[in-house]
Amino acid sequence: MKYLVFLAIAIFPLLSNAQGQTIQTCGSKLYQAQKTIYANDTTQKYGLKHLSSHSSLALQKASNEWSECVRGKKIPDLEFTTINGKRYRNADLRGKVLVINFWFKGCGPCVAEMPSLNKLVKEFGTKNVNFIGFATDEEPALKPMYLNTGKFLFDISANAGDIAQRFVFIGFPTTYVVDQNGLIVKAWTGNMVSMGQPYDIVAPIVRSLLR
Repeated sequence: MKYLVFLAIAIFPLLSNAQGQTIQTCGSKLYQAQKTIYANDTTQKYGLKHLSSHSSLALQKASNEWSECVRGKKIPDLEFTTINGKRYRNADLRGKVLVINFWFKGCGPCVAEMPSLNKLVKEFGTKNVNFIGFATDEEPALKPMYLNTGKFLFDISANAGDIAQRFVFIGFPTTYVVDQNGLIVKAWTGNMVSMGQPYDIVAPIVRSLLR
């Protein structure tokens, strides 16, 4: 649980429209499973902050099922501008491998995994790969710390809560690897891997896709 920071955006409007959606349906199932786990957890009933070991395992299982559910599904159409003024449209993202990371600057696990994510940019940044970091923070809060500082080398788009809503996930950080056709190859939330492992997971997938 220490790697999971819960999603602080409105998810309820999407749940009623999840049927027949693809990635949205997977997120809705994960949300409902998480809600049930917390409601039935014995430690929560006594006011404790941590889940019981049984509930932690159940939450991990639900996250794994979500990861499998979204695999092979198409990501939503995207149009956004980064904090350095680069504009992306859906057509700009097709035909390239896409690595998406959802984060916010107050998220400790998000910041801790940035060196591993930066290693990916250093290795594949000159190839047919886009690295996009969607932050829920406002742009003025991000520019001093992340614009041209080398702290996070992804192209960063600020105030991206609306995009996060469309992906319908339950925790930060959350990362997606997407193929050249816009289909998800791999997705996970921060509680599924240690903070040093994003490179180890993503690099082999990107190499395979580029071949």
